[in-house]
Amino acid sequence: MSNLLDLQEPMLEGGIRSVNFFNGRLLTGKDLAREQDARRASDWRLGLAIGDGVAFGLDVDVDKDLSKPTAPAVKVTAGLAINRSGQVLRLTHDSSVTLTRRFQGIASSDKIFTACQPAAGGTYIAGAGVYLLTIAPAEAGEGKAPTNGLDPLNVRCNTDTTVEAVQFRLFPVKPILYAGLDPSSNTFRNRLAYLCFGSVDRSKWLANLFGPELSSYGLIDTLRETILTDCDVPLALVFLVGPGTIRLIDRWAVRRAPHCNPDTPQVMPLISPRRLSEGQAMFLQFQEQVASLRTQTGDLGAVTATSHFPQLPPAGVIPVNRETGITDSEATKFVSGMTYRGPAFINAARLEMLVRHSVAYPPIDVASGEMIWLYRVRENAMASDFASTGKPQSYVVFASGHIPYLGDAQFDLAYWNYSNYALAR
Repeated sequence: MSNLLDLQEPMLEGGIRSVNFFNGRLLTGKDLAREQDARRASDWRLGLAIGDGVAFGLDVDVDKDLSKPTAPAVKVTAGLAINRSGQVLRLTHDSSVTLTRRFQGIASSDKIFTACQPAAGGTYIAGAGVYLLTIAPAEAGEGKAPTNGLDPLNVRCNTDTTVEAVQFRLFPVKPILYAGLDPSSNTFRNRLAYLCFGSVDRSKWLANLFGPELSSYGLIDTLRETILTDCDVPLALVFLVGPGTIRLIDRWAVRRAPHCNPDTPQVMPLISPRRLSEGQAMFLQFQEQVASLRTQTGDLGAVTATSHFPQLPPAGVIPVNRETGITDSEATKFVSGMTYRGPAFINAARLEMLVRHSVAYPPIDVASGEMIWLYRVRENAMASDFASTGKPQSYVVFASGHIPYLGDAQFDLAYWNYSNYALAR
């Protein structure tokens, strides 16, 4: 039962307690530790208000120089993240991390991160399978402080400095959680990413909006129920085909921009900050995978949506070869087998708005037969047509058919030979 309070009566329960300093007070180490705890509690509340996620940096890639046959390594760039407990995690320098564990841990005299259990000691080598790489808080003591009137050799708590640091952790994802996905298939990366996005769970919830609440969805929420703590911030999925071979690293399948997770009414997921963060991640995950599939000529070669992408973000950008005729064969090759309209011309001024607007829409199910829009950006086409040297890479933009059409020409804005007739309404 909640306490009954009068107006303006202080609610002391859960408040931050700082030490009251005054002349003549006898201070002990415990008092100063309480003051440090109060400072941390204040900082963590600010972190909770901002929300958990990666603020910047912390990009993960294979470290080809340091990887060994039995010890694959990744490099992580400097950056900053906030975990679900509100703790700010700062990696100040680019670092390389081996996907093994031989570190035994450091004894500490303090208990800053009591909610975060340290990794178990011993030697561990990651075998074949899917893993989640995270960043989490850590602590270590440095140096010895002088003491007054005591034998330093008999003082166990005279650590000079406690360092609030970070550590990287690797969590195995049980194969049963991605059962039905073929790791040897070209579609594996895409299917695994959308398993993390929880798009199927959201679709079912939208079909029964006043049914069970959508309190959790997606692979990461499933891992939080078992092995993943609120102290960990996901950085990337790592897929190993053996103890020393990294097949792929997918950051945006699990990486999210900071967003708060309020306790909300039934329909809150419709406007949740998490949903917008996931929409951004869908777009960036697709673009990162597309970049990894580009051929030496700059396009995607034989890669199509049906061959590699069972699900697409609600909007995306595809590099294509420059058209040599009027068939649109290069522009439409990626979406062959799908229902589409276009490509139509749009001005670059509309591209950013299209992508930003798209993150609120659901992903595209490639096999559904639903129509998508195709667009060429007028400035890109003109630069390709008229530049004598240094022609830019041609590209095409696709968008969900649920997103309003943007290709109608506008007087004094569109070029007659780089625009379209208005669609019949």
